[in-house]
This record gives sequence, structure tokens and C-alpha cells, in this order.
Amino acid sequence: MRLFLASFANVDFYEDIKKDFKPYFDAKWVEPKNLHLTWYFFGEQPSATPIIDRLRELKTVPKLPLSMQGYGTFGNSDPKVLYLKTSTVVASIMHQKIAQMLGTEPDARFRPHVTLARIKRTHSNGYRSLERPWMSEPLGTIEAPVYLIESRLTPAGPIYIPLEEF
Repeated sequence: MRLFLASFANVDFYEDIKKDFKPYFDAKWVEPKNLHLTWYFFGEQPSATPIIDRLRELKTVPKLPLSMQGYGTFGNSDPKVLYLKTSTVVASIMHQKIAQMLGTEPDARFRPHVTLARIKRTHSNGYRSLERPWMSEPLGTIEAPVYLIESRLTPAGPIYIPLEEF
């Protein structure tokens, strides 16, 4: 089973964001119910039980909702992902606690974000000058619960099944 640890996100103005960015990209937009911040990706695992056992202590860790503000892309000259940014400091502390519980080192490449779209093709770099509230206003929240999620990949898109709440 393909597993990851995440918190779900509520993105305000999602349809407006899609409308504003659509002229610049051919993209596969994430279904609103699947918007999330990935804390840790496990990949294919034979069982969820060992992960759940290691993370039981996570249920006692205070969790705060995180706000999202501003957007970014992965892939500088040829963007592949459009995402919303979130509080780096608070998210990094949580990421470190999770890594410690798992007995691993925190991922130095961890960049807390919520993926909005996977970009297939860019029509113009004009998206870089989009102002609107996408740069300065809060755009939603990442909910406090952390879930161990099974991801089943299908031709229609992924199906996310929460297995455990922490």
C-alpha cells in the first residue's frame, strides 16, 4: 500500500485561483477534497501497523491549524507544480517532531506547501505577475489533525483513504 502522512487543507477562493491561472497552464488540478500538506511520504509499504505504532505519541502533540498565503511553483524555468505556501517555521517544527518519532532525520528539502495543480504545459510566464489576493491575503487553512493516508492511484486520479488520525 502507498502511504503518506498529511493534514487536509481548506483553500478559500479555489475556483477563483483556478480561473486566474488557467490561461497560463494546461494543468491537472487537485480535487478540493484531496488538497493537503504532506508531512512525510512513505511510498509502498507492506503494512501500516509499524508506522501507526511509531507515531502513536503524535496524538499527544499539540497541533495548530496553519494558514496559507502566497503561491509558488516547483521547476524554475519549466514549472511542474503550482502550490500555496504555508508557515515554514511552524511546519518545520512539526516535520522535525515526526521525523524524530520515526527515528529518521528531517528531510532538508522539506518545503511545506499545498499542491494545487500538476502543470503539463506552460503557455506564458505571465502568471508570475498575478497579484490579486494570491500573494498577500490568507488563502485558507491546513487543518490540525494529521492522518496516515493510503493513496490508491487510478486513471481518474488518486483516492485517499485515511487510515489513522493522530
